[in-house]
Amino acid sequence: MKKEIIKKCCGLPLAASVMGGLLRMKGKEEWQLILKNKLSILSGDEDGVMEILNLSFDCLPSPSIKKCFAYCSTFPKDTGVERNMLIELWMAEGFLQADVNSQMMMEEIGMNYLRILLQSSLFEETSHVRGTYYKMHDLVHDLAESVSKSTKVINSETQLVDNSIQVRYLAIDSFGEHTMKLLESLSTSLHTLFIRNSLFGDHMLRKWYVNLFGGGMLKKLKNLYVLNLYCAQNEELPITIDKLIHLRYIEFFGFCGKSLPKSVCKLYNLQTLRLSECIDLKEFPKGMCNLINLRHLHYYNPNEKFQMPLNMGRLTCLQTLEFFNMGQEKGRQIGELGCLKNLKGRLVIRNLQLVKGKEGGEEANLSEKINLFSLRLEWGRDREGDNYGEEDVLDGLRHHPNLEELAISGFMGDQFP
Repeated sequence: MKKEIIKKCCGLPLAASVMGGLLRMKGKEEWQLILKNKLSILSGDEDGVMEILNLSFDCLPSPSIKKCFAYCSTFPKDTGVERNMLIELWMAEGFLQADVNSQMMMEEIGMNYLRILLQSSLFEETSHVRGTYYKMHDLVHDLAESVSKSTKVINSETQLVDNSIQVRYLAIDSFGEHTMKLLESLSTSLHTLFIRNSLFGDHMLRKWYVNLFGGGMLKKLKNLYVLNLYCAQNEELPITIDKLIHLRYIEFFGFCGKSLPKSVCKLYNLQTLRLSECIDLKEFPKGMCNLINLRHLHYYNPNEKFQMPLNMGRLTCLQTLEFFNMGQEKGRQIGELGCLKNLKGRLVIRNLQLVKGKEGGEEANLSEKINLFSLRLEWGRDREGDNYGEEDVLDGLRHHPNLEELAISGFMGDQFP
């Protein structure tokens, strides 16, 4: 059986790897069944390899995993996608719904789906200093494109889409005269919109945004779940974004404005907000605490004077928060962290000189945050008086034993608790 299967792999390691992933958990009888019923008609050429890939796709254990795989045709070939980003996109599209009796969170379901796709050799995993990334072999990407009838990628050579095809996922790499017409024709069916920068010039990009925002096109996309905008050189975002009431995922890349529009705070279904390379951002809108379904806030600012939104403790679903700068006023104190029981990953806490005593440190409830693996505690330089009591504060900031990394900066106590 082994030799017969190897013949069908056409000498291509990818095909052998995919077959290994398909057969690894099956017994001898199932091997015989697959060889007889599935592989008997395969030719030993590239068409046969594609049939093997199709077979692996057909054997994925659920329709939801198949949707997750097909969705990845939206990304360019040979592109790695960061793990959390991929899971958050799947979640926004509604692919990660738990069973009624399941206690798993959607993010955990997404991790399981990734493991299955890895075991099937439909994904490749690569490590990077910024995290874990996933990509697909070119032939696997071709398979994803063939099984996804809902994906459209727009570039300079793209023609108008057949109106009989219901496009749900749209990626725009370049701007042409037909692009706006196409976008308007898809306004009711579109769930995901990526506007990428690969072929845009700055002048063309600004022209595109005038058409997209100024012309009111964006608010016509009433069923949009995912919006990913390359915003370089753009200082204004659409104030009408709150009309996209179903949005669950937003990424603004390279936005150079000083603040987000206040209307973002009315996107009550928002699960993920990513602000990448937004170096000029000075503040969040005041109403951020109203985003009660927000699970992931991906933004980092090294400035200890950057003010957090008031009453962040109301965001009880929040899992990703890269930093927290404390303030003196109520609503920006350390007790806001105490309400965020689901925080995970990395967290930086700044301005700890504002915390008084062990009881003040305990208000953060760090000992209950079992999914934090990296923690940085920072005391600022501005102090009042000589008796800082920082040993007691640090004792109150006792972390959970699961923590893997701990950094302490600006601590002026005589000893560690």
